[in-house]
Amino acid sequence: MFQGNWKCAGCGAEITELPFQPKEGQEIYCRDCYRSRKEA
Repeated sequence: MFQGNWKCAGCGAEITELPFQPKEGQEIYCRDCYRSRKEA
């Protein structure tokens, strides 16, 4: 897991841990927003 301080691009929630290393400029989503986008 990767530790850091990010904000969800969907709802603005704080994200402190990710299962991947985010790339520069990549939009990051919290679990709930990620699931909502995946189902759409």
